[in-house]
Amino acid sequence: MATKNYPKKRKVLAIASPGGHWIQLNKICNPLEDRFDMVYVTPGAGYATAAKNSRRVLTITDASADSKHKLIPLAFQLLLIFIKERPTAIISTGAAPGAIAFLIAKALPIKTIWVDSIANVSQISRSGRMVKKHADKVITQWQPLSDGENIIYKGSIL
Repeated sequence: MATKNYPKKRKVLAIASPGGHWIQLNKICNPLEDRFDMVYVTPGAGYATAAKNSRRVLTITDASADSKHKLIPLAFQLLLIFIKERPTAIISTGAAPGAIAFLIAKALPIKTIWVDSIANVSQISRSGRMVKKHADKVITQWQPLSDGENIIYKGSIL
C-alpha cells in the first residue's frame, strides 16, 4: 500500500519579550498551531518550563535599548536558531528580540509580520518604527496609527 506524501507544515518562529508582548503573541499564535509548525522564542526562561508539552519554546538572551551590549550575543543566538530551525516566517509583538530577528531575516528569505503592542496608543513602538521598513507586514491595533500602506490596522487581539 502506497503512502501519500503530505506537504510538511511551514515553520513559523514566534518571538517576543516577556510580559505583555508574550501574552499578546500567544493570543495571536494559539489558533495557528494546528496549521503551522510553531516554535516560540523568548528571553523568558520561565515560559519555556511552563509551556505545554507539545509547545517548543527556545530561550534567548534578553536585550533592550538599555542593555545594548547584549544585542550582539542576542543576534548570534537568533542567527543560530534561524540556521537550525529554517523558518519560513517570523511573527513578533516586540520588543528588541523581535526587532533584531527581523533585521536578520531581511537578509534571508524569511517572511516577517510585526504586530505592534496594544499598549502603544499614541505612536508605533520604538521597535516597530525600527522594523517597519524591513517587515513584510506591520500591523497596529489602533486605527489612528495606521497609514494605510506600511502600517495597517486589523483590530485588537485582546
